[in-house]
Amino acid sequence: MRLLSLISFMSLLTMPVAASDNEKVYYKDTETLPYTIEASLENEIEIRAYPEVMAVMSKGSSEAGAFKLLFNYISGENTSGSEISMTSPVEIGNDVNESDGGAGTKISMTSPVEMSPTNGMMFFLPNQYTESNAPVPTHDSVSLVKVDARTVAAIGYSGFDSEDKRAEHAQKLQQSLAENGYRVTGKASYLGYDSPFTLPWNKRHEVIMPVAK
Repeated sequence: MRLLSLISFMSLLTMPVAASDNEKVYYKDTETLPYTIEASLENEIEIRAYPEVMAVMSKGSSEAGAFKLLFNYISGENTSGSEISMTSPVEIGNDVNESDGGAGTKISMTSPVEMSPTNGMMFFLPNQYTESNAPVPTHDSVSLVKVDARTVAAIGYSGFDSEDKRAEHAQKLQQSLAENGYRVTGKASYLGYDSPFTLPWNKRHEVIMPVAK
């Protein structure tokens, strides 16, 4: 499954760790993706193994951007009829619309959010959702995706984020991987964990690349 990159959502106080099946892992107060660290390289680079996970993806549409469409989905714009409380409050703005089609499942927000220039933006779903029970989006520009188990290299940084910083860290990551005998098998993605209101020095950003030894 190809990678996607992300914007911001939680600050750097705790790190995700490996979890057994159905055990939730949290970054601050928000459920996050579990992973195991297979190796550590210089510049605090990690080789990580992520399990299979369900996600919802969008490139946006003519009437709304990808983030808004995905937030609408987790707020109830889906085909399920039950309601699930969100794991933590997420405030985007008063212009975020709820579904017009009746009550839908309100799905917990998780971190990180992943984005890439080619594939758009992706929210990962809480770990109780599978391909068979994940609520189906009602908007044509939103789709469910199964992200296969994957091995990635990750390099993190804090402070303000920019395209130049992402490119700088991607280059540093590629150089280290080549020096350590790893082969990059796909494009770089950006992962962001913190809300836009988080102070820059508390923000956690990561660039990841799929790799093989």
